[in-house]
Amino acid sequence: MKISKLLLAAGVLALSLVALPASAHTVLISADPAVDSTVVDLPPAISLTFADELVVLGDSNSISVTDETGTELTSGKPEVSGAVLSINLETSDVTGLIKVEYRAVAADGHVIKGDYQFTVSPIITSETATRTAEESAPLTQSENQISIYLIIGAAIVVGGGLSLFFIRKRQSK
Repeated sequence: MKISKLLLAAGVLALSLVALPASAHTVLISADPAVDSTVVDLPPAISLTFADELVVLGDSNSISVTDETGTELTSGKPEVSGAVLSINLETSDVTGLIKVEYRAVAADGHVIKGDYQFTVSPIITSETATRTAEESAPLTQSENQISIYLIIGAAIVVGGGLSLFFIRKRQSK
């Protein structure tokens, strides 16, 4: 009987841990210039739009924009406006592959890191000019991948505990 109560208490505790509100983390939904696009000139700014609001915590949000030689092309500090993270770029005649690396902090405190690239070329082919961010590979990677494992583990513990509880109850009849 004591084991049954213990299993029931463990099951209720595990279930309460699983029943906590799930935290869906934000993702990058669009970029300007778009991922893997080709533009005629270097734009005056880079703008990244996320699915959820961002927060400003010191210098926690950042965007780095470099050319093929590794020269930084940004000017000033990044700005946050709701779900948009942006930074101004220096005026430049640079051409070639441009790499954008970003780090943003969502309102839930989750850090989103990622990178993408675009090309500056005076000659644009129609294929690259029409490519959009939705057609590109995933843009973000999560630093908090343990959450899903905790939820799965808790579900297994609760399921196992409840199974043992009902097996013991059936055997005692």
